[in-house]
Amino acid sequence: MKEFFDSVIRTPGMLFMSLMVVGFTLNAGVQYINATGLEGPNLLAAGCLILGQVAVAVVHQLRRIGQKIPLTLL
Repeated sequence: MKEFFDSVIRTPGMLFMSLMVVGFTLNAGVQYINATGLEGPNLLAAGCLILGQVAVAVVHQLRRIGQKIPLTLL
């Protein structure tokens, strides 16, 4: 199970998408505190990025299984 989580973390683009999710979520929080009413699009973007992360992880795992690439850690 640890190998699975390590390979998901090492999936290309996951760190970038995680940073963007945090940014959109913080921006939504700031918009909520300022009572601008514009937090909805930011939360929608964060949710879409989370779904995108799941899709990227599933495709990467299926590709890894198909190629039978063993996970090598340093």
